[in-house]
Amino acid sequence: STSMPDVYLLGKPDEIEALAPDDAPDEIALCLNTGPLDREARLPLYALLEGLLIEEAGGLESLVQAIDADGPYLFRVDEKVCDKLARFEDEAVETLLLNWSACAAIEGLQIDQDDLLKFLFELTHLCKIRDQNSDLELYLYHEG
Repeated sequence: STSMPDVYLLGKPDEIEALAPDDAPDEIALCLNTGPLDREARLPLYALLEGLLIEEAGGLESLVQAIDADGPYLFRVDEKVCDKLARFEDEAVETLLLNWSACAAIEGLQIDQDDLLKFLFELTHLCKIRDQNSDLELYLYHEG
């Protein structure tokens, strides 16, 4: 099977964690498709935000549950990452992009810089919404 892109989900934990294999996440959550940005490409972003080595950033996406035995899988994005991104102004997002796009995992994907910037702004926007709504959390939906 072709691997589906991972999707960030912003919603209420009790609703997101109750997802069944056939449920459509976009009915209960705001969704952001990661496109070609797999875990290997996301970890440098978290590492930059938290001042960590890439190897240390793995725990910032933690497995919550397997929705079915062999996927999809639900990960929770660490609130530290969300809190940091929620406070980013536009110029800071652009600086973050420059540093992130210089990482090997991102360079290897050869993504258009405008697309990458758009993604980063959308992720930041989700984090800002979460910041304003204490009942929402950010997850990652991985088809497996």
